[in-house]
Amino acid sequence: MSKMVGVVPPIGTPVTEQDRVDERSLRRLTRYLVDAGVNGILANGTMGGFAFLTDEEQIRAVSVVVSEVNGAIPIMGGIGETSTSRARRKAKQIAAEGVTHISILAPFYFFATQDNLYAFFSEVAAAVDLPVFIYDNPVMTKNHVHPETVARLREDVPNIIGIKESNQDCINLQKLIELNKRPDFSILTGSEFLITVGLDMGCDGFIGGLHNICPHMAVALYQAYRGGDKEQAHKLQQDLIATWELFRHGNIWGAFDEALRYLGIAQCATGAPYVSKLSPEEAAGVHSVIDRYVKPYTSPVPTR
Repeated sequence: MSKMVGVVPPIGTPVTEQDRVDERSLRRLTRYLVDAGVNGILANGTMGGFAFLTDEEQIRAVSVVVSEVNGAIPIMGGIGETSTSRARRKAKQIAAEGVTHISILAPFYFFATQDNLYAFFSEVAAAVDLPVFIYDNPVMTKNHVHPETVARLREDVPNIIGIKESNQDCINLQKLIELNKRPDFSILTGSEFLITVGLDMGCDGFIGGLHNICPHMAVALYQAYRGGDKEQAHKLQQDLIATWELFRHGNIWGAFDEALRYLGIAQCATGAPYVSKLSPEEAAGVHSVIDRYVKPYTSPVPTR
């Protein structure tokens, strides 16, 4: 099964005022990422807004990304659901759209035991004939998938071949890598602040919502690191952290929309009720960060 490495942005989902997929803008954003040289794309993830999209629009978003990529790079289809039955159904639907991998978020809302989580990931993974990534994001789900549980799943479920780890606890990451670092198992950090730290510790790549805006910088960091220029990689890590500061405006989503507009990619990638309008001063702050840190790396945005 194919191993996922490198830069894998969780692509945003541009939407219309009715929270329907804005297909033209989604294709433009997809092309922006592919042209930047990313190693894969996660569609319908957290930054893709699965939580504010209907089931039908989630599937449509994945379908559009698969169509636009047209086999150029791997596409991971994201699933975020509250139960095993809901997740199994969604996994089958998304697999049918032609993705190469499936990402499964831990169930949220109710608290789950580690045995609950083991059963959940095992049963959902069994519903598809595709490589599966565990997605651990305890801040958003309140259900942390322990490294030991990941190791059990890796050993027992053949098509579970990786994890996106968004827990920023480096002790947890160290344990995860210690128990699960294998040639055929991918560990991707989900923190924009821990990219070089994660790579130093043994991660295979990274997934971050910020990289929708600055994919060229993220790719340059990864290439510098893999090429042995760690000094340049650490410089770019600091530039990415400085770029992340734009998310302090408008509850993250307001800044995300303003950045996509300023780059000429999309008007909106936020659904109700999370739309957050920026003041002129906040918008100027977002533009200033992009002008300083993003545009020096950015090639022209596709117009189609």
